[in-house]
Amino acid sequence: MSTTPFLPLPDAVFPATRGAAQAGRAYRTVVLTSIRDIDAARWDELAGDASVVRSHAYLDAIEQSGINDCRYYYPVVYNQHDELVAHACVYTISTDFAQLLPTRLQALVTRLRRWWPRFMSVRITECASPLVAGHAISVRDGEDRGALLAELDSAISGIARSARSGLIVIRDFVAHEREGADALLKHGYALRQNMPLARIRVRWKSYDEYLASMRARYRKDVKRRLQRAAEHGQTVLTLHDFGEHAETWVAQSQVVLARAQRFKRERLQPAYYANMDKKLGERSLMLVACREERMVAHGMVLTDAENTIATFFGREAGRPSAEWFSLMNEVIKLGIERQSRYIHLGLGSYDAKALVGADIEPLYLYCRTRYAPLNWLIRMMPEMMGTHGKAHKQIFREGEQMSD
Repeated sequence: MSTTPFLPLPDAVFPATRGAAQAGRAYRTVVLTSIRDIDAARWDELAGDASVVRSHAYLDAIEQSGINDCRYYYPVVYNQHDELVAHACVYTISTDFAQLLPTRLQALVTRLRRWWPRFMSVRITECASPLVAGHAISVRDGEDRGALLAELDSAISGIARSARSGLIVIRDFVAHEREGADALLKHGYALRQNMPLARIRVRWKSYDEYLASMRARYRKDVKRRLQRAAEHGQTVLTLHDFGEHAETWVAQSQVVLARAQRFKRERLQPAYYANMDKKLGERSLMLVACREERMVAHGMVLTDAENTIATFFGREAGRPSAEWFSLMNEVIKLGIERQSRYIHLGLGSYDAKALVGADIEPLYLYCRTRYAPLNWLIRMMPEMMGTHGKAHKQIFREGEQMSD
C-alpha cells in the first residue's frame, strides 16, 4: 500500500498520521486521499460481503463520478502488528440548509444572499456511505470499537480542520447499530435523527407468498396499481449493462430532483451511471419502465449478500403514470427472489412505501462543530429530519409484521 497521498496534517492536530506506531500507542492512522491507494481485497476483507455501499468498488465509482464539490478521504487504522483494524469513508460537501426552513423563511434567505451569497450554505465533513443511507465505518471483529472510533474521530476532525469545515456529521445508523456508535457521544457529538429509512425485512419464499400475506385491501390495492400500469402498456425491463444510456438516466433524474419537496443536494453526472455499471458489475443493475419501446423511467438497484438496495429513480417530464410504483414493485420482487435479508426502499415517499410493507425506521446521526462553544446550540435545535406524522397501518395479517 502506498502511503504517499496521506493528508498532511500537523501531528498536534492529528497524532500518529504517518510512520510507525508511536511508543505506547495501540494504533497508527493514515488518511488516504483516494480509495485507489489501498488494495481492494484488503479493504473489502474488513468491509465484508454484506455492505456493497462500503465496498472498494462502490467508493471508487463514487470518487470518479464528479458529484458536486465533494472531496473524499479514507482514514485507515492499523494495530501494532500492521493489521488493518478499522476504516471509513469521509467526504466534504457544500450543503444548503435553507431548504429545511419554512417557505416564508426561505424567501428571506434568498434576499439575504444578495449580500451574503453563502448564507446558510455550509461545508460539511461527513462520514457516511456517499449518496445512500448507511454508515461508512468498518471495524474488525473483536477489536475495541470505542478506541477505534476515537481514532477515526481524530482523523475526521483533522480532515475538517484542513478543509475549513465547521460541521462534522457521522451518519447513518439504524437502532441496533447505536450500541457501538454511541461511544461518539463521549467526544462531544450530539445524537440527532436523519430522514428515516424505508425497508422491508424479507420473510417470504416467493413474491406470491408476499402478496398472499397482505391483508385483503392492501393486496387489492397493489394489484389494482399494477393493472393500471399494464393498461398503459407499461412493462419493466432489467438492464445489467446500462452505462451507455447514462445521459438518459441523468436527464430523468433531474426531472425528479426538480420536483422534490424536501432536502435535496447531490446532482448526478453521466459519469456516475457509467462508473456504477463498469465498476460494480453484477452488483448493480437498472430497472427500466418502458412504454411503446421507449424508456420512460428508471431505478438503479445495488445488491450484496444480504441486501437489495433501491438507489436513484428518474423519469421523463410530464404527468406521472405509475412508473415509480411499477419499479418499486420490481425491486421488491427482485429482493424476494434473491432471498435478501432486507429490501431497502430508501428515503422519502413514506406513505406509499408503507403501503407495500416497508417499515419506516429511524436513522441516527452524530454531529458536532469544531467550535466547542457552539455544540450546546446543536443540542438545543429541534429535530427537523426525523420521523413525523401518524403511525402506519398494519399491512400484513397478524404474525407477519416485522419483528427482529
